[in-house]
Amino acid sequence: MYFPEFKEEEGKMVRNPFSSTLDITTIPNDVQDELLDLKNYSAAKDLYEEKSLNVFWYSMHQSYPKVSVIALRLLLPFSTTYLCESGFSTFLQIKNKSRNRLHVDPNMRCALSVTQPRIRQLDENNVSLPTDVW
Repeated sequence: MYFPEFKEEEGKMVRNPFSSTLDITTIPNDVQDELLDLKNYSAAKDLYEEKSLNVFWYSMHQSYPKVSVIALRLLLPFSTTYLCESGFSTFLQIKNKSRNRLHVDPNMRCALSVTQPRIRQLDENNVSLPTDVW
């Protein structure tokens, strides 16, 4: 099982804490006050409309820690599972029959990095790259 069980109302709260159909009475009592404060905070609503769910809930962590912990606990498995699956997929592409090496660390690091390589700048500086990177 990839993802933990969670209540339907918690999922609704994470997807849209400003929804009028959200039943606050099903949320745990110690979180209800924070959620009501969040629902009535117009700057938070503006941020919710501008940013992704992950960024929104992370930015709410200082002001609304109990609500944001529930939200982040619900959102975290999706992103980490994606990163893990993409890592395995990259590994399988690198380590195939025609390219069977014991150490794939440098190639994996290059393939999974979010930093764009500056190949032209490296070429201008006459930096030699390993031939297996290409």
